[in-house]
Amino acid sequence: MKNTRKTIALLLTSSLALGLLTACGGGTASSSSAAPASSSQAASSEASSEGASSEAAEGGVSEASDGGLVDAAAAANAEHVITICDSQPASSVLGQSILKFGEYLQQESNGRIVLEFYPSAMLGNGTTCMQQVQLGSLDMYRCDSDALYDFGVDSMKVISLPYLFKDQESAVDIVLNSDVGQQMLDDITNSGTGFVGVGWIVDTPRSFFANKEITKLEDLKGLKIRAVETQIKLDYKSALGMNPVPLAWSEVYTSLSTGVIDAAANTLDSFYTNKMDEVCKYFIENHGMYPCYPVVFSEATWNKFSAEDQQLIKDCWAKASEFYNETCVATEEKEKAELQEKGVTFCQITDEDKWAEACEPMIQEYSKGYEDLLAQLRTWGK
Repeated sequence: MKNTRKTIALLLTSSLALGLLTACGGGTASSSSAAPASSSQAASSEASSEGASSEAAEGGVSEASDGGLVDAAAAANAEHVITICDSQPASSVLGQSILKFGEYLQQESNGRIVLEFYPSAMLGNGTTCMQQVQLGSLDMYRCDSDALYDFGVDSMKVISLPYLFKDQESAVDIVLNSDVGQQMLDDITNSGTGFVGVGWIVDTPRSFFANKEITKLEDLKGLKIRAVETQIKLDYKSALGMNPVPLAWSEVYTSLSTGVIDAAANTLDSFYTNKMDEVCKYFIENHGMYPCYPVVFSEATWNKFSAEDQQLIKDCWAKASEFYNETCVATEEKEKAELQEKGVTFCQITDEDKWAEACEPMIQEYSKGYEDLLAQLRTWGK
């Protein structure tokens, strides 16, 4: 199974290699040049990133000719320009945290290291961005842990499973503040996949939102729900009785409005900043997933940094991750109140124990060989 996933990932990467290397000049850390988005991607990104330039401008960051957000004056004199892409807009808490990461890098390196940020999936979906990271034409990416499992990092399947943590505090504590989280980053770095694990983002609950009220397990039956294009996410939603539809995040808004899907899943902040309330009026407060996103760096460009600068990058990301957690807590109630004013109903689950029970067979199947890790994750903080 593991070898099959690696083979598929390598074949996909090879198929993109020629075009990406041609477009990007085989990017290096000192002169990273991520591939520009296609016209359709750029069009969708423009709407999602509304207001991003004005928010970023406070730190000297503005929109570059290719759509990336960068402090152009600082970049012109920097030793290294690190490129990063994310599916979320710059106005989201994730986007703000990445911009903070850029500020920290610039400050701590005395201007030697500058960040260029491509928000709103400007460079493609998750698989495309991860392939670019493998090639070195994109330096960094916040990825789904189960996507890394599909790329061949076997232990990532466990942290991707539902119903692991009792709350977000427990997830933050074990992933960011224990040897368990560091060991999983080491697994990424030592996997031979071309990725270096440099840090984490531990998110708020990844909840469902739908075109109808949902309060119990039977309400999910037959629901067409968008799923990240990974096998674990597909199996998770199938276990709950839904019909998962693999879709890129950039397609969710339109697919909800046209009825291609009935539901999707993401955090409250993502629902809010991507204006999903315009096409979806029910937000379900289920707590099956507290996503732990590994942040990976391209091995091809990571090795061009000194050991001191590598540590500096990790430390700056740790500060950005802390900023993310603090900001999420501060903004959640405000976002919820505004959404309620816009007519969004927040649905309370009455039988989430049944949801967890329905997922247990797939949890046991995916955790084979990692029973000790599963136990550590499930019992932490209890």
